[in-house]
Amino acid sequence: MRRMLHSDQDESPPGRTGYRGWRRLAVLAVAPLLALPSTAASAQGVWLTLPQMPTARAYLAGAAAKCPEGLHGTCVYAVGADAKLEAYSPAVGTWATLPPLKTPRSNLASTTAPCPGGVRGDCVYAIGGLVGGTTTVATVEAYSTETNAWLTLPSLPGGPRASLGAATAPCPTGVGGLRGTCVYALGGTTLTGGDPILTRVEAYSPATNTWATVSSLQTARSGLGATGAPCPGDLGLRGTCVYAVGGGNTGDAALITAEVYSPELDGWQPLPDMPTERGLTAAATAPCPDGMPDGCVYAVGGTNGADNLAALDAYSPVTNAWVTLPPMPTARRALAAAAAPCPKTRKSDCVYALGGIPGADETPTARAEAFAIEGSEQRPGNDQPPQRPTQPGAVTPPGGGQQQNPAGQTRPDQQQRPPAAAQQPGGAQQPGGAAQPGGGQRPPARPDQQQAQPGTGQQQKPGQRPPAKPGQRPSGKPAQKPSTKPAPDTSPQENLEDELPFVRPPLEESDGSSQEFEPSAH
Repeated sequence: MRRMLHSDQDESPPGRTGYRGWRRLAVLAVAPLLALPSTAASAQGVWLTLPQMPTARAYLAGAAAKCPEGLHGTCVYAVGADAKLEAYSPAVGTWATLPPLKTPRSNLASTTAPCPGGVRGDCVYAIGGLVGGTTTVATVEAYSTETNAWLTLPSLPGGPRASLGAATAPCPTGVGGLRGTCVYALGGTTLTGGDPILTRVEAYSPATNTWATVSSLQTARSGLGATGAPCPGDLGLRGTCVYAVGGGNTGDAALITAEVYSPELDGWQPLPDMPTERGLTAAATAPCPDGMPDGCVYAVGGTNGADNLAALDAYSPVTNAWVTLPPMPTARRALAAAAAPCPKTRKSDCVYALGGIPGADETPTARAEAFAIEGSEQRPGNDQPPQRPTQPGAVTPPGGGQQQNPAGQTRPDQQQRPPAAAQQPGGAQQPGGAAQPGGGQRPPARPDQQQAQPGTGQQQKPGQRPPAKPGQRPSGKPAQKPSTKPAPDTSPQENLEDELPFVRPPLEESDGSSQEFEPSAH
């Protein structure tokens, strides 16, 4: 079995024990997924094969932010799995090795958000994780793209955890000590105790250098995907929300459920089931495929408990529905994802899939692939560099080059939305059924509601998912609007592949400089 390379500081295996621990805690008797439905919309985009990462890795995290000095534009960052930090510049098509994490770890989470305490620009956050293959940690560090150095931040207040998710969104309203834009840490596992899979959610405010506990997930999740994206208006939510997709727990090795958190209400609501059940998955926010408005949540790869997945699904907050997109060239679990401009162009957007485990054993891969979203090159503003919003709590729009920094602006059609407590057409549960601030209780994962089943005209009974017929996948995907666009031309894939540069050697590794973060006085 091939082992991953480690720094001199890292004496741990590459997360192998952590994954097996997760598997021991989860129920693995999940049947393999059957064939994906044939109703996936056409003309959705193509996958590109990129230069490989300098280091083969799995159980890593991903983010996108401004490139450090020496690279150009927006970079995709591959974080952890040992002490490694590597960045890919789509503008020049090369990888660079950056200062290593101060605490080598796998099974961590990452997101991009403003740096704390007067440090200029954005930081790439590294949250929690697994050290030595068995020890969960509460360590939090942030890499400054301006200073090319790591900052040590306050630890997770609820204690150590691994296999968690992270996202960026406005801070919750009315939670003491938090203001502006927050980093959210979702779920994960302690690997110990009678209830090791967590519903815990904590938020960190860079503006105040403070952590606080917010409303818990409705479903315990480990190995989940997390991202910030526009809120689903049909659920009566506004602004930017936090999404938790898939994962696994002691009751289900691979979850098909997803849920959304409103910072305005400090509460969670269930979403329609994904087309694909998936654990050890990744998520990112990017412009929707052509024909779908606003930003979408992309769920990438993972495992169904038996097989690795190549599946790519996208959720539109506008339609409150999932669609199935073309699968990755390489099926894999324990990967990372991020959204950034496509290689060699700033006029189209890509969802990047980094590393992971493509086989049945624990051998990691260095493969990097990118899904070029059809139609994103036609959207206004994609040729402009990302701009820092000026309003407190706002974050950069999706497609602007930052992972999990979606649009915080309210869409015009949301100005006339009814109050959040009102029942919306279609029977969607409103925020009143979500976890209440400070309540500490987990509401049912599926509140009573009736939901039309796609293609059948029948109503789903409250709290039930219709059983799958023999030879069919379980339903749970809302009906998709038919596309009137003609069938796609295959030429875009060839053109985009032709634009990819030759693989260049990575930049020389830095001296690993880092600095302690001292919070400024407030």
